[in-house]
Amino acid sequence: MMYKFNYPLILLLICSTAFAQVPLSTLRSRLKNESNQQKIDTYLEISKLYATDQPDSAVHYCNQAMRLAELMGDHHSQAVLLMELGSVNILHNHANLARRFINEALSIFRNLHEPEGVAAAYDQLGLLDGQGKNVAVAVTELDKSLTFYKDSHDSSGILDTYSGLGKVYEEKGDIEKALTYYLRTLVQYEHRQKKPEEYFILLDRIGHLYLRKGDNRTAIKYLEEGVQNSKIPAERDTEINMLGEEGKIYEQEGQSAHALSTYKQALSEAKKYNRPEQQAEALINIAGVLKKEDSGQSLKDLKSALHLADSLHQPRLAASIYAAMAGVYQQEKDYKEAMAALEENHRLLDSLLNADTTKDIAAIDSSYALESSREKIGNLQQVSKVEKKELDLSLVILVIVLAALVMFFFERRKIRRLNKELKAANQVKDTLFSVIGHDLKGPAGSAAQLFALMETEDFTEEELKLMISDLRKQTEASFELLQTLFEWGRTQLQGIKVQPETLDTKAIVDKNINLLSRQAALKDIAVIDRVPLGAGIIGDINHFDFIIRNLLSNAIKFTYEKGSIELGADKQDGKVIFMVRDTGKGITEDQQKQFLTSNLQVSYGTKGEKGSGLGLSLIKEFVAANHGKIWLESYEGKGTTFYFSFPAA
Repeated sequence: MMYKFNYPLILLLICSTAFAQVPLSTLRSRLKNESNQQKIDTYLEISKLYATDQPDSAVHYCNQAMRLAELMGDHHSQAVLLMELGSVNILHNHANLARRFINEALSIFRNLHEPEGVAAAYDQLGLLDGQGKNVAVAVTELDKSLTFYKDSHDSSGILDTYSGLGKVYEEKGDIEKALTYYLRTLVQYEHRQKKPEEYFILLDRIGHLYLRKGDNRTAIKYLEEGVQNSKIPAERDTEINMLGEEGKIYEQEGQSAHALSTYKQALSEAKKYNRPEQQAEALINIAGVLKKEDSGQSLKDLKSALHLADSLHQPRLAASIYAAMAGVYQQEKDYKEAMAALEENHRLLDSLLNADTTKDIAAIDSSYALESSREKIGNLQQVSKVEKKELDLSLVILVIVLAALVMFFFERRKIRRLNKELKAANQVKDTLFSVIGHDLKGPAGSAAQLFALMETEDFTEEELKLMISDLRKQTEASFELLQTLFEWGRTQLQGIKVQPETLDTKAIVDKNINLLSRQAALKDIAVIDRVPLGAGIIGDINHFDFIIRNLLSNAIKFTYEKGSIELGADKQDGKVIFMVRDTGKGITEDQQKQFLTSNLQVSYGTKGEKGSGLGLSLIKEFVAANHGKIWLESYEGKGTTFYFSFPAA
C-alpha cells in the first residue's frame, strides 16, 4: 500500500495552525474597526483560511491586502503577501505563477535587508523545485536558508529546512535520505516539553515512509506514538487521522478485528470532539470491514456517513460513500441499486470537476491580474522618476521622455499580447481537461463497471446483449470524441493551415455516407444523396471531409428512428452551397442565435448519444478558413438543415 502526500498542503496547514482557531465571521467583523495595517494582517489570516478549498477567495483577500500595502508604501507587507500568493499557487499546482510571486518577494526582502524573509523565500523555492523533481536546485536553495538559520541560531528555521529537505528527497523517491532528515527533525522536537502540530504531522509522515518500505510494524509504532502524545483537544484531528491509518494497516494485514476496534475508537473520538467529517470517514472504514460479514450493518453505517456528508455539503465525501455502497450492493447481487449508486458517484465527481475548474480559473485570473497590475505600476513609477529628474533639461530631456514613452507603449503592447496568449493557452488547457475529465471519464468509468459485472456475475443471454449494446455505444462515442479532440487540439496549438485544391465533392460525400451507413442502419434512417456530379470546389480536402463527416454524424445522432437525412448541393454566384437536412428533434431559437455568435451547448441525441461540442466549433473554423460561410435553419420537433458554402471550382 502506497500513500501520496500533498506537501504544499501540509506546509500550508503548518503555517496556518495559529489562524485555524479564529472563525471567519469574527475576522470579517473585525475589519470594520481596524487601521489599514491591522486590516492587512486580517486579510492575510482570511486568505490562509480559504487557501485550501477556495483559491479564488484566497487570492481575492490577498489582493485586498496588497492594495492597502501599496497605498501605505509598506514593502515588507507586500513581500509577505507575495509569499502567501506563492503558497496558494503551489498548493493548486500553478508552479510558474508561484515562482514569479516568490521571486518578487525574495527581491523585496533583499532590498529591505531582511535575512529571515530571504531564508523563508529560499525555503519556498526549494520546496517548489523539489516538487518539480529538480532535486539539485532544491537542495542548493534549502542549503542557503539552512546557512542563515544556523548563523542566526534560529532553531525553528533549522527544523523547517530539515523537514523541507526530507520532503524533497521523498518526492525524488530516496526514502532513506528522507528518513534521515525527518528523524533528525523529530529528535529536535522530542526535546520540547510541549509538542507542536508539526511534530504530529512529522510522525504521520515517517509512518508513511516505513509503510512504503514494507515495514508495517515500525509504521504502526510511529502512528501509535502520535496517538498517545496527542491527548489534548488542539491535536484531536491529528489523533483521529492516525487512528484511521492504523486501522488501514491492520486491515491490510488481515487483522479485521483489530482494524474494526481501531476504526471504532476513531469514531468515538470524532463524536466526542464533534468532528462530523471524521465521523463519516470512520463509518466508511467500519463499513468496509463489515462488508463481507454483515452487509446490512455495513449499508446502515454508509447511510449514516452519507447523512453526515450531506449536512456538511461535502460532495467529494458523498461520492466516495456512494462508491462504497455500490460495492456492497454488487456483493449482494442487487445490481439495480449498485448501478444507481455508481451513477450518483459519477454525477457528484463531474460536478466537483466543474466546480474545481471554475475556482482554479478564477484564482489564476486574479493572480494574473495582480501580477499584470504590479508590472504596469512599476513601469509607470519608473517613467515618473525619469520625468521628474529631467524636467529642467531642454531638448535632450524631451527626447529621453519620448523614448521612455515609446518604450512604455511597446512594453504595454507586449504585456497585453502575453496576457492574451496566456489566456488562450489556459482556455485550450481547461477545455481539454474538461472534455477528458467529463466526457471521456464518464463512458470509460461506466464501461469498466459493466466489464467488472460481466466478469464476476452470471447473466442471461438477453442481459449480456443489452450490456454489450451499451458498451458499443459508449466506445463509439469515446472514439468519435477522441478523433474530434485530436483535430481540435492540433488546430488550437498549430493553427489552421489550408492547402487548397480542386475537389470532386461527390466522391467525398459518397465515401462518408458509406463510412456512416452502419450508424444510420442501426436507427433505420434513410440517407438520400442529392449531391450532383461535377459540384467541384476549391478548398482543403481534409477540411471538407471533416465538415461532411461531422454534419452527417450529428444528423444521425439527432434524427429519430425511421427518419431520413438528405444531402444536396447547388451552385450560385461562384459558390457551391451544400446542405445537410434531417428530420430530427430540431434546435431552439435561442440555440440558433447562440450558434451565430459562439458554439452550441452540448446536448444528447435521440438515443442518448453525447457529443463534446468541439465538432461544430471546428466546422465553423474550417469553413471560414476556406473562404466560405455556414448557417442553419431549424424547427423544434421537425428537423434541422445546415448550409455551408465553398468557392466553386
